[in-house]
Formats: sequence, C-alpha cells, structure tokens
Amino acid sequence: MRTAQTGPLPQADLDALAGLWPATLAALHAWRIDAGAQGAWLLLWLDQALEQAVERRFAEQPARGFLEHALAVHCVMAAAASLEPGLAGHGCSPVPPPHPAITAAVHELGLSWPEQDTLCRRYALLTSTPFAGGCEGCALAGQCPRLRSPGPA
Repeated sequence: MRTAQTGPLPQADLDALAGLWPATLAALHAWRIDAGAQGAWLLLWLDQALEQAVERRFAEQPARGFLEHALAVHCVMAAAASLEPGLAGHGCSPVPPPHPAITAAVHELGLSWPEQDTLCRRYALLTSTPFAGGCEGCALAGQCPRLRSPGPA
C-alpha cells in the first residue's frame, strides 16, 4: 500500500483489505499490445464493477473507501511491477504517446482511450514494455504532478 502512502494500518483494516484481495485480483485484466518493430505496451485494468463498489464505499464510509481505493491502486501497480520489473524502481508508469495499435486494441477490449491520454477505467495502467525509461518518454509529463511539485525539503 506504499503507492497510496497509507502508512501503517491497524490490524482490523489489514484484515478487511485481505478479505477484499481475492475479488480485487479477480477483477484484474492484463493485456500485451504488440505492434512489432513499432513497439509493445502493457495494459492493465480493473473491472468497472469494482470501481463502482469503491465509489459506493466512499459515499458510505469515506475512510474505508479510501482504503479500498488504495487496495485497487496497489493491485494494478503490483501487477505492473511483476510483469515489467523496471517499473518497480521508477515508482510510476510512463504513459506512451498515442499510437494506432493502442487505440485499436483498447477498442477491441471494450475500453476507450480518449484524447486526454487516459483510459476509461479509473484503475488502469498503460505503459511501454519492455520498460523504456522514465519521465522523458511519458505523454503526460507536461501535466505530471510528480514533476511539477517540489520534492521533500
């Protein structure tokens, strides 16, 4: 849960999240988009039903909703780091610039990738594979809060 910066959690919260892990993992999808010499990309996402469940929990119990949100983010990022180890050391997943192969694959999978370079799923990740470096190749670098905010003093 390091990605969400939750800090240490009470045992009761850990137990509740552990109970949600099987359903969260079952909602995870992973896909490799391959365009040969033009590149390859890793696409991960969680089902919309899981997003809606987290939204309902936020409305009912905001603190618990945040923990479930953190679990969903952790699931996607852990899967990405497992499939593409270079991401683990970088701490984020650089978004590739638009490419017709990505657009076609995303649509075939029943998803969409609007002009804003973001997928239609809240818990999703699209990045180059193999890992192609960090921020310099990211289509979102100009709007990245990580790059625009000052580091720790």
